[in-house]
Amino acid sequence: MFDNADWNEENTKLLCELFAEQVTAHNRSGTHLNKSGYKNVMEKFKDKTELNYSKMQFKNKWDKMRREYANWKRLVKETGLGWDNEKKTYKAPDSRWKQLNKDYPGISKFKDGPLQFEELKSIMFEDIRNSEDDHWAPSSGVAPTNQQDAEADEAEDKDEDYEANEASDYWEEYSPEPSKGKRPAPSNWKDKGKKPKSSGGHWVQKELSKLVALSERSTASWTKEHFIASQVFVKRAEREMFMTLETPEE
Repeated sequence: MFDNADWNEENTKLLCELFAEQVTAHNRSGTHLNKSGYKNVMEKFKDKTELNYSKMQFKNKWDKMRREYANWKRLVKETGLGWDNEKKTYKAPDSRWKQLNKDYPGISKFKDGPLQFEELKSIMFEDIRNSEDDHWAPSSGVAPTNQQDAEADEAEDKDEDYEANEASDYWEEYSPEPSKGKRPAPSNWKDKGKKPKSSGGHWVQKELSKLVALSERSTASWTKEHFIASQVFVKRAEREMFMTLETPEE
């Protein structure tokens, strides 16, 4: 059971230190830490705080801090902004902050104060901050590369389930299914007993490539069936014999 995330100033500073440590140790792949990096952060954070947070909680915080860092750096390039020595942040009319926040959601938080722990966040994010992304606005209709990468990273934990489902969908399409005791002809065949127009060596090679690829990516439970199919379907006579079978049991 994981604890509810409490990102107070103390916990946030510790997290930034741990994130920066992992980046320095080359445990960041793309725009996120790799599995080893997150594992180290989770263990060290729990050891120092006795808080048990999930990998997704750390990923979400990473994404939020990366957006904040990018927004802070965007302000450096904005013209017409002043500097508030008391608040240690930029100053501008409310109308300007409103427009900036419309273009870059969340940026108006810096109206009241600077970015926290900028030095640590610079280690974490500066070398992956893309200058084109800094000027991206939702109105452009095209998400920046880093945002797409982040979305892909968030799906990392679901890859194994996805691959298993993909294998299942493929076998549903090509495996025999009972229908009144007989195996129905594949939907892409025009007449029973006839091969598709694309039949022949190229078609077999294409289908075998799919089977081999799925065998490599799927979970262990599918491996045996994929291997057998990849061996059986190489021989034309056995492919034709396979098509004569009427039930899944056969």
